Amino acid sequence: MAPNTDIATRALVVALKSPYFGKPNAEITEITQISKSQINCIYKHTIERGFNPELPHIILRDEWLRDASKSGRPTQGNDSIKDAILAKVQHDRYGREKSCTDLANEFSNEGIEISSMTIWRILRKAGLRKTKPTWKPGLTKKMRLDRLQFCLEHKD
Repeated sequence: MAPNTDIATRALVVALKSPYFGKPNAEITEITQISKSQINCIYKHTIERGFNPELPHIILRDEWLRDASKSGRPTQGNDSIKDAILAKVQHDRYGREKSCTDLANEFSNEGIEISSMTIWRILRKAGLRKTKPTWKPGLTKKMRLDRLQFCLEHKD
């Protein structure tokens, strides 16, 4: 199936390519911005799944148009692990200052085996990034008095 095409776009491709409308691939490409090979692939898979282009009217079912399941490595962290990682990082400032390796070691001690790289990916996907904690010293009494004096002198 064509990547990044929603079910409505695939339905449009099949309807336009079917004998009922009989549009050429070039015209369908112009309308949908999908390549000719992807159009042919979508149409072929829809027919394999049960679409009959020879009927006098068009019947399209979701199961004919759905994207096929993809093979590949599944993600390691499930939702409960992701929530635990985010909670540990967002709980207090000490959690935010921990490295991904520290977090992986903590989870390992709790019996959850997860790599530091997986933790890094989860944090990045959640919109978190590394930051350096900053510390700014407060103003001394003398500094505050000097500021007050300056403000009083330069008041309207």
